[in-house]
Amino acid sequence: MEATALSAGFNPLLKRKGYKFPRSCSLRNSMSLVRCNSKDLSFGLNKRNPQGSIAINHRGLSFKTNAFEQAHSVAGDCSFDEDTTAKTRSHVAEDKIGVLLLNLGGPETLNDVQPFLYNLFADPDIIRLPRPFQFLQGTIAKFISVVRAPKSKEGYAAIGGGSPLRKITDEQADAIQMALQAKNIAANVYVGMRYWYPFTEEAVQQIKKDKITRLVVLPLYPQYSISTTGSSIRVLQDLFRKDPYLAGVPVAIIQSWYQRRGYVNSMADLIEKELQNFSDSKEVMIFFSAHGVPVSYVENSGDPYQKQMEECIDLIMKELKARGVYNNHILAYQSRVGPVQWLKPYTDEVLVDLGKNGVKSLLAVPVSFVSEHIETLEEIDMEYRELALESGIENWGRVPALGLTESFITDLADAVIESLPSAEAMSNPNAVVSEDSESSDAFSYIVKMFFGSILAFLLLLSPKMIDAFRNHII
Repeated sequence: MEATALSAGFNPLLKRKGYKFPRSCSLRNSMSLVRCNSKDLSFGLNKRNPQGSIAINHRGLSFKTNAFEQAHSVAGDCSFDEDTTAKTRSHVAEDKIGVLLLNLGGPETLNDVQPFLYNLFADPDIIRLPRPFQFLQGTIAKFISVVRAPKSKEGYAAIGGGSPLRKITDEQADAIQMALQAKNIAANVYVGMRYWYPFTEEAVQQIKKDKITRLVVLPLYPQYSISTTGSSIRVLQDLFRKDPYLAGVPVAIIQSWYQRRGYVNSMADLIEKELQNFSDSKEVMIFFSAHGVPVSYVENSGDPYQKQMEECIDLIMKELKARGVYNNHILAYQSRVGPVQWLKPYTDEVLVDLGKNGVKSLLAVPVSFVSEHIETLEEIDMEYRELALESGIENWGRVPALGLTESFITDLADAVIESLPSAEAMSNPNAVVSEDSESSDAFSYIVKMFFGSILAFLLLLSPKMIDAFRNHII
């Protein structure tokens, strides 16, 4: 599954014998929209400073990114004051603007499933190994991807043989660009996926090739998590730090946008519409299902995901109540996997309890997903629907993902425009990586791989390890 692996961190294979085979990216000249025609690349806790920006620390390097969304109450308007408008127009006139949409990615065919899973589990923000064992990241990722691939293929086969996420994200990019054009903002819109094509690295190379001079990074995750937005930002930071040109490009990163009026209203619109499909809409339980993360992310690493998710639900329900919708609601977390503790309550367990408690009508709301993919099309629509009906729930409905909803797309375009004046260079453009450092890293890598391979071979063949994977991963 595309995000099911959040259980347990990504240096995807770049060599010809690996899973990544980059091809060239092309530009749709008619719309100035970039597409990568390829089938072929932990930061610490976020600390808010008094000026309202986010300071991100990673391997001794720090930079600031705009957290504009914290300054905009969901109850406020999206209109700009004269000063902001003037600054935005100035930047538009002077700069070649780019917008980079970030998403998870997903296998487009069944043959893509195993290498996709490898890239996912090789991410140090997904499987978080203690420092002494981080050299085993690739070996463990390969083992898990091989073990999980058959089951994951069944899921993708059930929804047509591959993930629709790339197609939908491309369509969202088209729509955002057109919304920006309608607001007199000319911008190239790029798509960068974390674990499959087009990879973030490919999009960044196209951004450099196009000589973008001001960039807005827009992760398509409403709420921030270390494992989603955080992981993608880490990749971007590394790429920009190593390239003198990119290091000097002003960048605004939209960390989260769950509290924006446009997003909240769009979610409320979809929920209100789907409630009308029930014979007695007032008796329907509104069931928010969010993707889960391990509890350790929140408790040990300061991941704000759970807090932001709960705030998001509160904002949506307040909007619904303002419209006269007073249905009961509940939030649960789906897609857990592995032996670690995940955020509770669990979606499957809550569905069973609701059935036992006499709930007969339920409307599922995939609140952390803005595009249809395997977690909505297979996990919710098939697995959870079947479980709900077996548990005594008689009337089932599901709110579609936001997708190309006009109010949602318009609000994302507004978010891009609002963030333009705050863009800052990610890192020192004069920073370089010495050849001695690269040689040392290469030697260290070879030594770690040699001894790591021996240790991993012995570890993975041990009876306890085999039983653990059989019980918790397969």
